[in-house]
Amino acid sequence: MSTETSKSKADRLCGLCDENLSKYCCPRCEVFYCSLDCYKSERHAACSENFYRECVNEELASYQVDDDSKKKMIDILKRMHTENVDDDVEIEDPENIPENVESIDSDDDSDVDLHTRIKDLNLDDPNVLWNALTEDERNEFEAMLSGGDVGTIIPQWEPWWTYRKEKKLLEEIKETNAENGPLTLCPDIKSVPMFSSLTSKKPSEAIRFNMANVLASYAFTARYFNGEIEALEAASYLLDISTNLNSNANFEDADTAVESVVQRCLQSEYIQTDKDSLDVMKNDVYLILQGPSDGNNLHYSKAAFSHLIQIFSDTKSKCNKSKSKMNKNNGEFCKKFPEHSNTHLPELDISKIKKVIKKLEYYLSFLNSFDNKDN
Repeated sequence: MSTETSKSKADRLCGLCDENLSKYCCPRCEVFYCSLDCYKSERHAACSENFYRECVNEELASYQVDDDSKKKMIDILKRMHTENVDDDVEIEDPENIPENVESIDSDDDSDVDLHTRIKDLNLDDPNVLWNALTEDERNEFEAMLSGGDVGTIIPQWEPWWTYRKEKKLLEEIKETNAENGPLTLCPDIKSVPMFSSLTSKKPSEAIRFNMANVLASYAFTARYFNGEIEALEAASYLLDISTNLNSNANFEDADTAVESVVQRCLQSEYIQTDKDSLDVMKNDVYLILQGPSDGNNLHYSKAAFSHLIQIFSDTKSKCNKSKSKMNKNNGEFCKKFPEHSNTHLPELDISKIKKVIKKLEYYLSFLNSFDNKDN
C-alpha cells in the first residue's frame, strides 16, 4: 500500500525541480510543473523560449499595420538602437582615433540611423524589416526573445474596462458626465435589431452564464494580444477557448462558465499562459460585468460584444483572401522564425463565423432590451 502511495506521489512531482507537487501541465511539451519559476527554468528553456518568440512574432506578422502600429514599431527599434549606442565605450580624445577607422566603418550600415533605415519600409513584411537590421541588432533582438525581455520595451496595454467611476455621497451636476471621457476609449457600441424582433420566446436562464463564458474569452484574448487584436488570429483563439461560441455549450452558473475558459486556455495548443494571467482574466470579467458605474453597468458588456461582432465580421471578410497573399514565408525572417505566420492555426469555417456573428448580435440585443424596460 505504501509503495503505491509513494509511486503516486512521485508521479505528481514537478518534472522540472523534482521537489514540489505539480500544479500545471505545459500544453506544448506536456511536462508537469509546480510554478512559474520552474516554467522559466533552464530545464524548460527549449520549450518556453518558443513562447516568448511567438509573442513578438505575432506583432511582426500582423496582416495589416496601420500608421500608429508602424510608429510604435519604429519607436521600439529606435529605442533598442539608442540603448545599444549608449552602451558603447566613449573615446575621450578624438585625436587618438586611428586613421583607418573611418574607412573600416564606411561600408557598415550600423552608422546609419535606424529610423532612417526603416522609415520607408513596408512594416507589413517582417522579412524586409529583418533585412534592414544590422547583425548586432539581430543578435540583440534574438537575445531579448530568449531572455523574455520583450515586455521591457513594449508598453503594457491598459484595458478600457478598468475605469470605475468613484462613488460620492454628494455629486455636483458638472460631475454627472465625468465618466463620458473614459468611455470614449471603449469600442463603439453597434446597432442591432430589437430583441423582440429576433425571438418571441423568453430567453433561457443560461443566457447570462453563456455570455460570461464569451466575455471571459474576450478579456483573455484582448490582454493576450496586448490590445493589438488582429481579426483572423483573434477569432481562432476565441473559438478555441469559448465553448459557447465554438459548440453552443450551455452553462448553469457563472463560475463554471469562466472556469471553462481557464481550462481551455491551459489545454490549448496555441496559447501559453499561467495562473496569474488567468486570475487577471477572472477579475476582468467582474470589471466588465459591473460596468463603469452603477447607473451604467451594462456599457462595458455592450462594448465587448460590439467589439467581438467587429472582430468576427472582419474575419469573415478576410477569410475569402488567399493565404498566399496573407503570408510571405520565403524571406530570411520567416525561415528563421517559421512559427510567426498564421499557418499553424486551424482553417476557419465561414458558415460557423456567420453563426457566431448572429449569436453575438443576439447577446447584444438582449442587453439592449434592458434599456427598453427602463424607458
